[in-house]
Amino acid sequence: MSAVGVVSIVLGLLIAISRTFLVLFPAATLRWTVERLIPTESRTRIYGICVVPLPAAMIWAGASEDSGLAGILLIFGLFMFAVIPWLVIFPRSFMEFCGIFLPSHTDSKLIGWRAIGTLGIGIGAALIYYGWLAL
Repeated sequence: MSAVGVVSIVLGLLIAISRTFLVLFPAATLRWTVERLIPTESRTRIYGICVVPLPAAMIWAGASEDSGLAGILLIFGLFMFAVIPWLVIFPRSFMEFCGIFLPSHTDSKLIGWRAIGTLGIGIGAALIYYGWLAL
């Protein structure tokens, strides 16, 4: 089995499943993000620490092979690994950055957030497909 294929499939599943909630239940998903995921510095730091294995696996798999998919995993893994210290060391600035994009009222239909979720599902499906081909 190819490490790039396995990591790509797992990453695609994570992206597709998480974005499905954004498409089906955008108000509840955004409310959960604002109220539960990033409301305090300690939760933001814990989130950053819990995410560390994902880019580590992406970097490891991307460096182990020489293909286009491996290069994509390596680049995005390095990018994520560069952002994680921002979450852990400067959680307040990350929370303020997220506050710019997250809506304060979730009363509307949130069409734009559904579109972003649909795009994410497509990206997740593409990662699953190309991961399957890499196996």
